[in-house]
Amino acid sequence: MGPDEKDTGVIVIYEEPDGPLLGTVDGEIPEIDLEEERPGVYLEGEVIEEIRNRVEKMIVQEAEAIKSVWQELYGNICAASGVFAKWITAVAAQIEEKHELETALRWASCYYRPAFNRYRHTKKKRTRKKYEKKILAWYREEVL
Repeated sequence: MGPDEKDTGVIVIYEEPDGPLLGTVDGEIPEIDLEEERPGVYLEGEVIEEIRNRVEKMIVQEAEAIKSVWQELYGNICAASGVFAKWITAVAAQIEEKHELETALRWASCYYRPAFNRYRHTKKKRTRKKYEKKILAWYREEVL
């Protein structure tokens, strides 16, 4: 390590990052008076009003653009929600049909063995479908 007070060397001060060189200072950075008026920092009243008017116009234009985008998005969501509702309803109906078949098969396994055994031990899809209809008809008539 070194001594407590280190020599910082030469400090170079620029007006802006790529601007002209203002000067160099040896050692520590001197205190800067914040109340000192710098050229170009303060604007006159007319310039400020012009800037405010431009900003208001920009805000109104952006608000209108945002409004039109949201209206278009709302229309798309409304159109998609109808299609989505139909799809969900169809999926729910298929799930309910499958659940009803499973319940009917459980009941048939105990109380309607001949049809249940034919359904289970048949490999052909056409025959399984025939006994599936038979079991569902029995379930809806006898159990429900």
